[in-house]
Amino acid sequence: MGGALAFWMGNPLLNPATLVFMGFVLGWEFTLIRLAAGLVTVLVVATLVQKWVKETAQQPSPMELEPAQPQGSFLSRWLNALWSLFWNTIPVYILAVLVLGAARVWLFPHADGVVSNTLFWVVAMAIAGCLFVIPTAAEIPIVQTMMLAGMGTAPALALLITLPAVSVPSLIMLRKAFPAKALWLTGSLVALCGAVVGSIALL
Repeated sequence: MGGALAFWMGNPLLNPATLVFMGFVLGWEFTLIRLAAGLVTVLVVATLVQKWVKETAQQPSPMELEPAQPQGSFLSRWLNALWSLFWNTIPVYILAVLVLGAARVWLFPHADGVVSNTLFWVVAMAIAGCLFVIPTAAEIPIVQTMMLAGMGTAPALALLITLPAVSVPSLIMLRKAFPAKALWLTGSLVALCGAVVGSIALL
């Protein structure tokens, strides 16, 4: 579980292309902070979830020990698996994105001098960053735009950690792969790490 979580979070947080892009757009100081804080976040969250959530090893039944004979052609089995994956993930994903999209006006207020360098906004942005799903590296133009509109550096750093790491849709989609406790802990710990990084910038 720890290795899977580390891969899942490390992929967007420590992506080399994203870090280089961030250096050119936001500055290399942001890149170095993201690299260091992202590495600590991935290691701490994956280690703590691995430690606090007990994995239940499933014992195969005697029937499962015998190799199953594939039914149908490769193409038909592949299409059946794809259809099952589609109905298990896409509707939930679309619903979560629509609900969060409707709420984004309240969750991400216009930053015209409102999102200042205060602990309240650091915590608020750390939590809000864990809610939305974004494409790879999309956190960079989002943060850049909000900073140009007046958002402080500390809330921006919190967003740079939490926005790419997890989202509610991704947590929902992984509900069958990880225990519910592991997903809740992952989201909470990522938000905490984002809040800590932003709080350090307040000092």
